[in-house]
Amino acid sequence: MRSYFKLYIALCLSIFINGGCTSAGSKMSAQQPDSTKNLLEKFLSSKSLAHSTVAIKIIDLQSNEVLVSHNESLTVVPASVQKIFITAAALETFTPYHTFSTILSYSGEIDKGDVLHGDLYIIGGGDPTFGSPYFGDNYGNVINRLSDATKAAGIKKINGNIIGDASIFGEPNIPGTWIWEDIGNYFGAIPSGLNIYDNSYEIAFRSKKKPGTPTTILRITPEITGLAFENHVISAKDNRDNAWIFGSYLDNKRVITGAIPAGKENFIIKGAIPDPAKLVTEQLAEKLKTNGIAITGNTHSSFSASSKIQKRTLLEIKSPNLADIINKTNSKSVNLYADVLLMHLAATAGKPSLTEGGKILKSFWKDKGMHSEGIFLMDGSGSSRSNGVTADQIVFVLKYMNDSHYSEIFQESLATAGVSGTLRNFGKGSSLESNFYAKSGSMARIQSYAGYLTVASGKKLAIALIINNFDDEPAIIKNQIKDFLIEVYQNL
Repeated sequence: MRSYFKLYIALCLSIFINGGCTSAGSKMSAQQPDSTKNLLEKFLSSKSLAHSTVAIKIIDLQSNEVLVSHNESLTVVPASVQKIFITAAALETFTPYHTFSTILSYSGEIDKGDVLHGDLYIIGGGDPTFGSPYFGDNYGNVINRLSDATKAAGIKKINGNIIGDASIFGEPNIPGTWIWEDIGNYFGAIPSGLNIYDNSYEIAFRSKKKPGTPTTILRITPEITGLAFENHVISAKDNRDNAWIFGSYLDNKRVITGAIPAGKENFIIKGAIPDPAKLVTEQLAEKLKTNGIAITGNTHSSFSASSKIQKRTLLEIKSPNLADIINKTNSKSVNLYADVLLMHLAATAGKPSLTEGGKILKSFWKDKGMHSEGIFLMDGSGSSRSNGVTADQIVFVLKYMNDSHYSEIFQESLATAGVSGTLRNFGKGSSLESNFYAKSGSMARIQSYAGYLTVASGKKLAIALIINNFDDEPAIIKNQIKDFLIEVYQNL
């Protein structure tokens, strides 16, 4: 034991003589000047980070030299930065030009009196963006298109049902580790085989000028049959949206708590549609009736395959290219899109669920050469606090995609500091503006960034920076990270 100890002391002395000893969890390139070596220590010395877990890795993408590293092998909760794992894997697996289809078809026969004796189906192909406001130019009004196609087939009456077939992914499922506070809100929308309007709806409130007084719900857009609200939202001096919607998927009861700004006539918050496939059928039935097409049956969603039933196609609506979907997924941080893409990856292995998809995604990156120890992927979006990745694994993905045939598409999908997406206000007017492309992530006491920074020297760097359990306001932490990255820009 003593001989090992002597050997350790000799090694430390050698390191000290040749440029200083660094801790196992925190090191910087010995070739960097002292000013650069001090960047990390200066950043970590903040009182806001005294009780935090901070993981950082920065590499030069051309030389592959590690420039900054701290806790790079430690598993941390990434929040939305996790989206880079699924968006990159989806590009590599499906190609940027892949599209998803939603099909309108019918079973049975249309008689000479233009009566359909059978059912009308809207068959979801797992298009995450179907009817999305982000892609209005691609879709137009999807309900009108479905209705027009039905009318064009000569159908004047449907002696049957309208069925929203969401069976491509089977029964809706979410990880048990998603928190109850999230899943009723738009960012907690469940992935479905048949999605609509980003699976979200709007609630318009009126609030009185006096703080602490009850609010009134004015309307729901779109209207959802049977959706009932228990409203406990009050008005407040705070000018932020602090209201939360509680309720599960496939359940029509919602409880809303918290507060919204006082004195508002039309304050909007967004919730998650309980059953998107059923909403499609309800809206189509209403539109058909408006167009004079009677329906004798009912409307409902289905999560079991109807492929054995003979059907004839009336209309196929294709999604935008995958590259465009991924651009919105990363730049706008759309949880639903990331989770649906993970469901598609899982479906390729016959296991369409988020938790199984996480295992398949882990295997995907392991096969590409990533060290897979210490990574835990419970979803595609980063919504679960049981997710865990390392800064080293994030940088691996960034490096891999920088060398990919799809590198430009992937980088352009990331938000641009001071310009676009979730980074449109981050670093605006500083040296980071238009030079830092990244996916950001935030949850309670979590802030993270992963992306590419072209620095003053012309080098292109891959950066992963994740902070868990910081002890300050998120705006203060973001500002500290911004200042650190500006110094990286100037000195590396």
